[in-house]
Amino acid sequence: MMHDPMLWTSWYVWLLALPALVIGTLIWDWIQRRQPVRVRRRR
Repeated sequence: MMHDPMLWTSWYVWLLALPALVIGTLIWDWIQRRQPVRVRRRR
């Protein structure tokens, strides 16, 4: 077993970043759905 602090740090970053990305995408989709279409500006 390699006990490399950088390797463990990168693993923790990946394990924390993936659920955060999914949750962020769901929250962003929910916010976009809550806004009326009229709020978005069209040109």
